[in-house]
Amino acid sequence: MSAVDDQRYIALVDLDAFYASVEVLEEPSLAGKPLLIGGSPTSRGVVAAASYEARKYGCHSAMPMSRAVRLCPEAVVLRPRFHLYREYSGRVMDILQQESGVIQQMSIDEAYVDLTPVSKDMQEAAGRAHRMQGRVRVDLGLPCSVGIASNKMVAKVACETGKPGGFVVVEPGTEPAFLADLDVRSLPGIGPRSTERLKAHGFHTLGQIAAASPEALVTVLGPWGAALKRRAQGEDPSPVETDRETKSVSAEETFAEDVNARESLAEELRRMAERVAHSLERHGLVGRTVTLKLRLSDFTTLTRSTSRDNATAHADAILADALHLLDANWEPRTNVRLIGVGVSNLRPVQTPGQLALDMDDGEEEN
Repeated sequence: MSAVDDQRYIALVDLDAFYASVEVLEEPSLAGKPLLIGGSPTSRGVVAAASYEARKYGCHSAMPMSRAVRLCPEAVVLRPRFHLYREYSGRVMDILQQESGVIQQMSIDEAYVDLTPVSKDMQEAAGRAHRMQGRVRVDLGLPCSVGIASNKMVAKVACETGKPGGFVVVEPGTEPAFLADLDVRSLPGIGPRSTERLKAHGFHTLGQIAAASPEALVTVLGPWGAALKRRAQGEDPSPVETDRETKSVSAEETFAEDVNARESLAEELRRMAERVAHSLERHGLVGRTVTLKLRLSDFTTLTRSTSRDNATAHADAILADALHLLDANWEPRTNVRLIGVGVSNLRPVQTPGQLALDMDDGEEEN
C-alpha cells in the first residue's frame, strides 16, 4: 500500500469537552449537567473548561469563574484534576499511535495523525480514522471529533465544523470548495483583529479571499496577505512532525462479539501482521521482539513476547511468532474480546531499500 502522487491523508483528532468528559466518566451522575472546571468563583479563579451544557449559557474557557457562575447559576463547579486528564490523554495517544506511528500531539486533547504510510487511498484512511474515533469512544468512553483531509490545516477546519462528535472527510481536490463558504474566522491563524480588517474591506468568506488578488490582500494584512490566499485555497505543506522516538509498532482489534475460534484469531493476526510490517517498512525500521496481546471476555489481559535472533519487518515472520505465542498462551475455545500484535526492539534498516526479512548480517541489537 502506498500513497499515489505524494497524496497525503492527515487526520485531526480532537477530544470534545475533554476535562468535562473525563469528570463524567469518573462520576456518571454528572452526565447532562452543566459543568465548569477551574478556580473558585469567590476568588480570581478562571474557567479551564466548560461542558457543552454550560456553553449554551455563554460560558467558555478563560472566562472569570465568577462571571460563568452568574451566567449559569445551576452549574456544577469542579476543581481541575490535571493528573487524571494526563492519564486519559496518554491512553488516547496510545490508540492513535497504534494506527500510525506518525502523530503530532498539539495539546492534551488534540493530535494530528498522518495516515499516509498505512493507507493506499482516502477511503482506507477514512476507515482507519473512523476506527480511531470508535476506539476512543468505546474503549475509553470519551467523545471526540475527527477531521481528515490532504493537509493539517484543512483537517483542522474540518474537525471544527463537525464538533461535537463529528466525522468530516474532505476529499483531495475539494479543499477550495469545502472552505469557500466558511467565515474568514474559520481559518487557523486569522484572529479577531485580522477578521475585523478583512471584513471591513469586504472579505467575509474564505472563498472571497481565495478569489482575491495577492496585492489586495497585502494591502489589508501586509506581507501575510499572499500566504493567506494560498491557505484559503486549501494549501498547507506543513508535515506532521513528531520528536517522539518510535519504540514499538503495533495494531490491535476489539471484536464486536467475542471470538473463540483459532481460525478467526489467526486470520485477524495475519491482517494485523501485514499492517505492522507495512508501517515498519514505511519508517525504515526492523525489530527483534514480537508481542501478542489478548483480552479475554472477563477483561483479563495477557501480554506475551518472544525475541528472535535476527531483526525483521516481514509480515510472515511477525505472523509466525504471533501464532506461536497464541498457541502457547491461549486455551482453545476461550472467548477473546481483543487481540493485538506489536514489534519492538527496533532499529533502522542498515541499507536504504533493503528488504528486512531475517537479516543475515549477524549484527546484534545494541
